Amino acid sequence: MSLADEIADLRRRVANMIRRGVVSEVRMGSPVTVRVAIGNITTPFLPWIQTQSGRHMQVSNPPAPGDAVTVLSESGDLRNGQVWPGQNIDASPVPAPSEKHHTIRFDDGTVVRYDREAKSLTITLSEGGTYRITGKGTLDGPVEITDTLTVQGKTQINADTKVKGNIGASEEITDKTGSMSGIRKIYNSHNHPGDSGGTTDNPNQKM
Repeated sequence: MSLADEIADLRRRVANMIRRGVVSEVRMGSPVTVRVAIGNITTPFLPWIQTQSGRHMQVSNPPAPGDAVTVLSESGDLRNGQVWPGQNIDASPVPAPSEKHHTIRFDDGTVVRYDREAKSLTITLSEGGTYRITGKGTLDGPVEITDTLTVQGKTQINADTKVKGNIGASEEITDKTGSMSGIRKIYNSHNHPGDSGGTTDNPNQKM
């Protein structure tokens, strides 16, 4: 190889050590691999770098075609490249920057935002979105529910309870002395000694 060829090869390798491009194809697997379009070049499938993959924590953030990325290649050989996410482009802009807000936004409209100044965490699900938390937990602080609450399991309350609205039950209601149906039965069939002897009739108005 002539000196001119060696210099040209070195220049090519240096230029290919850091290249910016766009994901053209995604292959889900372990690990995830992608092909990247860089100008008129399309790389082979290269490993997608996750933001965290260690012993204590692993993060999965799947790429999509059209994502702007950076390819880092050892020795300037694109066949040895690794694909890093995170370029800010007009096609997929990051949420509006703020000194106090940390925001994650998903393409379906779901937003997770933490306000350091207000010490407030807000999770806004897209229309029709649901959430599920599995495992034992504790809510240590005041909680306000502004819509319907449905509990499928048993409920135990260990403190005084105030209710401003009506209470309805399709089954039995009991306290430490008896049940509502038992009290109703006693009331509806009870009588008293009459003023002129005998006993009074049962109540006219039933419970």
